[in-house]
Amino acid sequence: MGAAPVVMERIPADSWDQHPGHVARYRYAAEHVRDGDRVNDIACGTGYGAVLLPGCHYVGYDRPGIPDASFPGDFRPADLDDPAWVPKPADVTVCFETLEHVKDPTRLARVIAATTRRAIVVSVPVVPTRHENPHHLHDFTETDIPPLFPGFQVVDQWAQPAEVSHVWLLERRPGHA
Repeated sequence: MGAAPVVMERIPADSWDQHPGHVARYRYAAEHVRDGDRVNDIACGTGYGAVLLPGCHYVGYDRPGIPDASFPGDFRPADLDDPAWVPKPADVTVCFETLEHVKDPTRLARVIAATTRRAIVVSVPVVPTRHENPHHLHDFTETDIPPLFPGFQVVDQWAQPAEVSHVWLLERRPGHA
């Protein structure tokens, strides 16, 4: 019997714009995306991030069959728990509300860092949630996240109290290509 697939909460494709906390993360990330950038969206869900990150080459990674074909972008299947999975290199990577779901968040964060050239925008809950949410495998604090991304430094961080999450902007340290 194979390993159980990663199960995550999903925002339906027809109601993504009714989730202001999620939309705010993508709008923030869009401020750090340049025209023509390749952007990896790790655990893209239904793929609505493609709408909120215009002007870039958007690549959404998630389980097969998840992204909605009506969204623009390039969608690729991904098993984030598979040690062999690695995304194509990108200028910017976004990874929202994902690290708490995967078996090995350290591995996923290192893969993201190794395949991102300039900036990472990541969000995770920063209060204990495992006791309330059976899909959350890990709890994090504010100080847990930055060290997960070698070669990157925090240049901004902000709280989303209604989402019980924080959002970090990490940029590649000079000399860490």
